Amino acid sequence: KLHNTVEDLKGSIRVFCRVRPFSSKEADTGDTQVTQQTDLMSLDIQGQQFRFDAVFSPGTQDEIFEDCRDLVQSAVDGYNVTLFAYGQTGAGKTFTMAGVPGQLGISPRTIKEVYEVTRRGEDRCEYTVMGSMLELYRSDLVDLLVKGNPATSSKSKLNIRTDKTGMVSVEPLTEEECNSVEDLEALVERGTKARAVAATAMNSESSRSHLVLMIKIISVNKETKEQQRGKILIVDLAGSERLKKSQTREDQQKESIEINKSLTALGDVIEALTKGRPAIPYRNHKLTQLMQDALGGTSKTLMFVNCSPASSNADETLMSLKYAQRAKKITNTVLKR
Repeated sequence: KLHNTVEDLKGSIRVFCRVRPFSSKEADTGDTQVTQQTDLMSLDIQGQQFRFDAVFSPGTQDEIFEDCRDLVQSAVDGYNVTLFAYGQTGAGKTFTMAGVPGQLGISPRTIKEVYEVTRRGEDRCEYTVMGSMLELYRSDLVDLLVKGNPATSSKSKLNIRTDKTGMVSVEPLTEEECNSVEDLEALVERGTKARAVAATAMNSESSRSHLVLMIKIISVNKETKEQQRGKILIVDLAGSERLKKSQTREDQQKESIEINKSLTALGDVIEALTKGRPAIPYRNHKLTQLMQDALGGTSKTLMFVNCSPASSNADETLMSLKYAQRAKKITNTVLKR
């Protein structure tokens, strides 16, 4: 109980800014570094200052995960938790979320932590961990765990449903029980392999879809038989860059337009929550429908805004920082399921 009270005091939506290192390739092409971290919570760029809950430039993977660790405990306690990364392609979102061998990111560390927390509580509760993985490509939801080719077998058949309590479910989505870290890691590996990736001029493995890992944790108290359900949504959003920067073909332009629509819808939801509006436009896009019970109301959210320090990306960086600042004014009252 005390743990979640402390988490509530930190605020239900926290925004962390992470600036990737300035690269030698950028230095060689005459780029300069335009971002400057002035204290633990502030970033300056071109005479403008942006304040967040924390700024890392770039910080270690360990430091980045510290706050996520606490949110895993909240999910096991029956709360909905979202961890997501926003920013242009090449700004470090996938490094933050997935990482590389030897420098694991949020997703693999969260998976390990889920089983750490449930192991500590297993004298009191029985736990079931369910995993699913999907991508939102243009306006299609794709089940990445479906047998066969996910692109042909599951597109357009998935529906997002919201029950009376506001709980979101996707049907018919493949959900698998995962009894160990290895089970859940294998599920993520399968889903990642099935993902559609198109190379753009900016990033040879640029992610032109939003990737969502959903971990559900069901606990049953051994004495009282009381059941609690928590959920962790880990979202690696598609790059937020504008069209001309990517020199893309027509089909990629359509992808970019759809990505921008979805990110605009997410920004609108964030702004409506920030301003305390009575109607929140979750239904404007499948992305926000999918994240509905993880943004606002009953949830705890950690948003990373990933930025490039290079002068050639200054406009994109400014746009990302302004976008993320809309989220900084949200306060939610958190209710446990």
